[in-house]
Amino acid sequence: MMKFLASLALVAATALASPLSPRQSTEFKLKTTGSAKPEFNNLYLYSYHTGAGLSDGVLDSNATAAPKFSLNGTTAYADLGTDYPWGMTVAGDTNYAAWEPVTINAGGGETGFAISNGNFVWSTDEGFAGWLVCPWYHNAPQLFGLISYYDPVIPSSCSKVTLKPVY
Repeated sequence: MMKFLASLALVAATALASPLSPRQSTEFKLKTTGSAKPEFNNLYLYSYHTGAGLSDGVLDSNATAAPKFSLNGTTAYADLGTDYPWGMTVAGDTNYAAWEPVTINAGGGETGFAISNGNFVWSTDEGFAGWLVCPWYHNAPQLFGLISYYDPVIPSSCSKVTLKPVY
């Protein structure tokens, strides 16, 4: 009986440590750096409401207004103070565009996000080639994911940036 209980405890501990188990990381805010345009540095990612359960990723200098993010495995979630999750997505290469908008929508989001070498990134397997900030139609700088399958012609009003987690 003792061997059975010890084996059961070992199996339970292994299951809890399994990479397939949901894991919560430390919460962080996402801040831009590395822009050739000073006005796009030191901005924090937040959610701009665009419809029921829908929002675009936009940027602002107000760190207090920015939500905290966390990684559950490779899915990025924003804490918007609701009882349901707000998952981040980079719209996939659905329209043959060189960059796609970042959204923060109610629901599960997509996989492929990580913190690598101190930077917040998306999956290169999905075509990630970096982050882009443009003054867009929300009267605020908007965040986009560059798609590696294309050679983007970046408008002069936009700039590539790096996203850094701020703990």
